[in-house]
Amino acid sequence: MLGPAEFEDMRLDIAAAEQARLYDVAFASLNRHWSARGATSVGSVARICELVREHAADRPHSDWKAVVVEATGEAGFHVLWNGDEVASLEARA
Repeated sequence: MLGPAEFEDMRLDIAAAEQARLYDVAFASLNRHWSARGATSVGSVARICELVREHAADRPHSDWKAVVVEATGEAGFHVLWNGDEVASLEARA
């Protein structure tokens, strides 16, 4: 028989899996862009990745694009999209 602790563990496992899916799709789009065009700097990439994790906290998988926009914006970049792919990251003046 499952008790409250087991149900809470299951809830946390589901939430962690949802969070991991958000990271995967957000980072995949950014990584494809950086692989194809290069990144401005290692520091910028590290900062954007850190901010993606911060902005993704407790958000559903469907918010991945908003998380990328928020994270890149806070890091000083404007993201341009081509569908669901990052077309470019432009430094804000």
